[in-house]
Parts: sequence; structure tokens; C-alpha cells
Amino acid sequence: MLAYYAGLHAAYGDAARVRFGPYVQHVFFHPEQIKEVLLTKADRFVKAARVRAVLSQWDGDGLVLSEGDFWRRQRRLMQPAFHHDRVARMAGDMVSITAELRDAWRAECERGGGHCDVEVNDAMTALALNIASKTLFGADVSDQTALLGEAIALLSDEAVRELQEPLTLPRWFPAARVRRKWEAIELIDRTTRDIIAERRASGEDRGDLLSMLLHAVDDEGDGSGMTDEQARDEAVTLFLAGHDTSAAALTWVFYHLARNEDVRTRVERELDALGGAAPTMADLKRLPYLEMVVKETLRLNPPAVGLFPRQATEDVEIGGHRVRRGEQVQLLTYVTQRDPRWFPAPEQFDPERFAPGRVEEIPPHAYFPFGAGPRVCIGRQFALVEVQLVAATLLQRLSVRALPGAAEARLHARLSLRPEGGLRLRWTTR
Repeated sequence: MLAYYAGLHAAYGDAARVRFGPYVQHVFFHPEQIKEVLLTKADRFVKAARVRAVLSQWDGDGLVLSEGDFWRRQRRLMQPAFHHDRVARMAGDMVSITAELRDAWRAECERGGGHCDVEVNDAMTALALNIASKTLFGADVSDQTALLGEAIALLSDEAVRELQEPLTLPRWFPAARVRRKWEAIELIDRTTRDIIAERRASGEDRGDLLSMLLHAVDDEGDGSGMTDEQARDEAVTLFLAGHDTSAAALTWVFYHLARNEDVRTRVERELDALGGAAPTMADLKRLPYLEMVVKETLRLNPPAVGLFPRQATEDVEIGGHRVRRGEQVQLLTYVTQRDPRWFPAPEQFDPERFAPGRVEEIPPHAYFPFGAGPRVCIGRQFALVEVQLVAATLLQRLSVRALPGAAEARLHARLSLRPEGGLRLRWTTR
């Protein structure tokens, strides 16, 4: 899929019109076109019908898929949960959960003579699941992490597969992939509903996202709150999307640090200046180079390789190209963020692109790992804080290297971009 869209850009330039049977898709790559779709003409588009049909099987009518007045109401109700002060309170849980993993790895390294080899892709998935369950829902699902991780990975692969198919096989269809998909959906649904039921029964406000969902009141609307079903849809959406993208980003951060000694050394020096204390959200302003590393990782290996296709609700012109009502528009972070016009030597991992004095050279909307406009990712700040704090906590006491003779990772486009076949890296004690 990645090679296909990169090939479209190479062959046709900044805009390509493609027909798949009855479907017409316009693929736009230029920052000005991206701005039109996501910002200045965003009200002319909705999520494509096929996207809604596939993802609603488990996300329901959550924030990613809902539209119009209902979406605006849900966004209003959820926005306070991601306020700076609330994210800061969640940061302590991010660090403490990561510190447990770091100490376990240090002990394993010491038993192994100073180093240990870890499957980082799986480890970051499990870590991000535990952080999401604790910070977003105040729950500990560590006993179910392996099962939930497998279920989410299966749904991620199935979603990519179904999005490329014209129809969804019905639940009763006698096929193993259908049975496995619904087993995964039922596990996630049951886990989420059990947490919601327990919280409703207790009436407790733990200051986490779920408490916000269950206690939120729409003061600007009719004064009502969310039903259990609405809270379930938003909880599942954030649980799946939130942990999956963070885990992918962390995996690629460590991949690039393992393969770029100068970058790794500079990050370690920056962390050493903290003096050994556990990092806090307030410390992040003292780690500007680590932030640049994270941003460059999101450029080169964006967890979301493209935004979900939009569908025009009326005829509209984008970059001089006419998009008719009902036709789709596709934007690819993976392609635009590797365009040499905006990012010279685009395949090179260069955090300095985001340094003061250089970052201003990047055109607006040439870099959009979290989307842009009114539907920009609601969890953007949460995700950036999480990735930086997890990296800082691990790298304070451990250093990461590529395995001797390891080849470059191959890319696997699930709902989040992952290394094909996983990623083993070598960790040493510091």
C-alpha cells in the first residue's frame, strides 16, 4: 500500500484521480491541498462510508466516526479531559508504570552480563495498553494485556483488509477470519463495559478520562450527559486508537535511537542533566532534543500513514481539481512527509529539522501526523507527553542498540505503522 501511494505521487505529481470499480478517489499530496481538505473546506467532507462501515463494528459511533452536531457535542464533552492540567496529573502514572518495566529490564540485563535483547514492538504495545487502561480508565488490565494486545492487533490487520474490500462478510458467515474478528470485538467490548458498569455503580470520580465521560454535562447544549452506550463508544475509540499509535511511535523512536549513535548520545546527555530524578511533565521543557527526536520519528514513521478517506458531501474544488459529490479524498502523511521539497534528504533521520531556525522552513500542513483543522487528534498532547516521558524514563537507566548485523526494519501498514515481524533491540545498563 505504501509503495502504491508513493508511486502515484512519483508518477502523477501532487494530485491523482483513481477509479476502483464504482469508487473514485482523489489523492492529494501538496500542503496547500491538505490545508483545503482539513481546514478551509473541511465542512464539505465526512468520513467515507466504507470507513464508517468497517470501524463502527467495534468503535460504534465514537469521536473518530461521528459527524455533524453529534460530533461537536461529543467533542465538547471530551475536550476538558485532555486539558493540560489533567494530562499533567496522568503523567505520574505514565512514569511509574514505565519505571516498573525499566527495572525489570535492568534486572534481566544484569543477569545477562550487562545486556538483554527485547522484542520492543510487543513490549511497547503491552506498556501502552497498561498506561491507557490506568490513565484513561483508572483500571489495571495487566492480567489481560496479552489477550487485549492480540485482539487489537487482529482488528488492526482486519480493518486494513476490509477497507480494501467492497463488502464486509456478515457475522454469521462460516469463515475463521470472521469468527476471530468477532471474538476480538467481544473481548474488548466486555472489558470496557465491565469497567463502565463498575464505575457507574460506585459513582466515584477518579479524575481519569472515564470519570469525565460519565460525569460530563453538555452546558452549551441540552444539559444532558452521555449514556452508557455513548461512553462505551468513546472509551473503546480512545482505548484502541490511543494506545496503538503511542506504541507504534515508541517502537520507532527506539529503532532510530538504536541505529543513530550520535543522536542517542545527545539524548542521553540531555537526560543526565536531569540529575537522576524521575522525569515529570514539567521536565519536558528541559528535554528539547528528545522532543525533536520524537517529532522526526513521527515524520519518517508516522503511526497513521494516512488519514481515513473523506467523502465529499457536495461538489468542491481542491487545488484546482474538481471533486464531485460522493467521491473520496485521500491524504497520506507517509508520502507528503517524505517529500524532498519540504524535507531535504527525506530518508535521513535528522531531528535537527525541528530545531529553532529550521522548523520554520517546513510549510504548514507538510507535517501532519495528528491531522489538522477542527478534527485534529483530540489526544495529541497526551500522546506527545506519553511518548517523551516513556522514552525518558527508560533511557535514563538503559541504552539501546541494534542487534549485530540487523537489517533495516521492513514496514507493515496496519492501522498503525509497525515493523514487519516485530523488532528486537539490545538494551544495556547505564
